[in-house]
Amino acid sequence: MKKNVLVAQSGGPSPVINSSLRGVVDTCKMYPDTFGTIYAGWHGIEGVL
Repeated sequence: MKKNVLVAQSGGPSPVINSSLRGVVDTCKMYPDTFGTIYAGWHGIEGVL
C-alpha cells in the first residue's frame, strides 16, 4: 500500500529549505511503489491545520 507524504516547512526560501524539500521529492520519486501523493502545508504547520 502506498503512503502519502506531507511536507510542512516554514521560513523563507533558503538553500537549506530548498535542498531538504528536493530531497523529499527525489526520494519519493525513487520509490514510486512506496510513496503516493506528496502534499505541502502552506506556511508550515499553519497550512496543515
